[in-house]
Amino acid sequence: MADPKTLADGALREILESQWQGVPAVVLRSPPGAGKTGVAQRVALQSARTLEQRCMVVTQTNEQAFDVARRLGGNADGFPIHLYVRRGLDLPADVRGHRNIHIIEDFSHIPQQPAITIGNAAKWSWISTGEAMFDLQIVDEAFQLPDYRFQLIANLAPHHVLIGDPGQIDPFVDCEIERWRCNPAGPQVSSPAALIKRHPGVMQLALPVSRRLNTDTVRLVQPAFYPDMPFQAMSADRELTFEVAGIMPFDAALDAVTGGAKIVLVELPPQLTGERDEEIADELVASIRRLIMRRPWVRDDGNIERVTPDMIGVVAAHVSQVNAVRERLGRDLADIFVETANKFQGIERRFMFVHHPLSGRADASAFHLDAGRLCVMLSRHRVACWIFGRQGLAGQLMGYAPIGNRALGIDDDTEYRGWRAHLTVMSWLAKTGRVYSAVHNMLP
Repeated sequence: MADPKTLADGALREILESQWQGVPAVVLRSPPGAGKTGVAQRVALQSARTLEQRCMVVTQTNEQAFDVARRLGGNADGFPIHLYVRRGLDLPADVRGHRNIHIIEDFSHIPQQPAITIGNAAKWSWISTGEAMFDLQIVDEAFQLPDYRFQLIANLAPHHVLIGDPGQIDPFVDCEIERWRCNPAGPQVSSPAALIKRHPGVMQLALPVSRRLNTDTVRLVQPAFYPDMPFQAMSADRELTFEVAGIMPFDAALDAVTGGAKIVLVELPPQLTGERDEEIADELVASIRRLIMRRPWVRDDGNIERVTPDMIGVVAAHVSQVNAVRERLGRDLADIFVETANKFQGIERRFMFVHHPLSGRADASAFHLDAGRLCVMLSRHRVACWIFGRQGLAGQLMGYAPIGNRALGIDDDTEYRGWRAHLTVMSWLAKTGRVYSAVHNMLP
């Protein structure tokens, strides 16, 4: 098997060469944490500086636009970066004060010379023109952009590079889509998928490594969520150690990580709780406190640091579950980031605590079975992940096996894909001995 760094360098070289060759459209698939935004940066700088093109970068949110601007603004030669935003937008101080970032609030001020201009898809869609304003359009997190929104901005450039993670949550469309269910290139479909369906010959590339996920995590995440896109972990130099030895029952789940199991499942007794489960919230927060109490150290790519709350994240499917955890975190744990899977896309932490989306439910609805949602939850960590749920999840899945009710003409069965991903995860955790019983709620 080739060295991960060699594979990563080869993939980057291929995407950069495609621009010299004048390829009209490229779809670049990426596993979680592969450095796709870094690739977007390299493509943008090559376009503007070397090929002397006008390059536009499309993001999905203002926050993503700020992040890309910060990264590009730090280029070694001080090449100016333009940020296209709505008038009066409250900008972060470091963005507004950055010497290499130029703020543009008016359409007429967009540079006509070779340059890089960044803006979110909504802002770009307000431009009404019959002529291309740019030479290259780069869409970051493209699989989060529905095709109807892509069509509003595609005419702004004759060449496109769509970069994104196909395993993430599908684009959100807040209208009835029944009339397009049988259209594999419908307006509700992610822009890369719709583009490929309409133009099967479009150039498709894939990043073959993950810089975030460790080797143990890739062994689960790749077959469960990316069966047709093999990739490797870039680094294996990550581990958790404790100064305080494990003496409490739950320490077995913590110590499993020190032994090499980077994803484990902690089970509470079976119970139907509905959306908000107070006992799981109690158990989850108690486990975080126990982690901190044992005075842990983390080694991450050669750096050894004391584990602090800001290295920890908690992810859940529902806002009510997020609030249940936040209510239990004191001031000492205020730096822990707690959010839904949708808000966690694009974010990483060293350690993650996950409220399983099917836990405590009597059914297995499409929302809770969604493969993208579970993929986000299990791919945010760099070092370790603890999943919390009620016993009987595997049986729950078997009781709600998909019936194959697909729309005519649609090859992808999203219900089956989600069911298969969930079952693969549960089966793998059981077979590898990574299931532990919750005990904090039983302690005096």
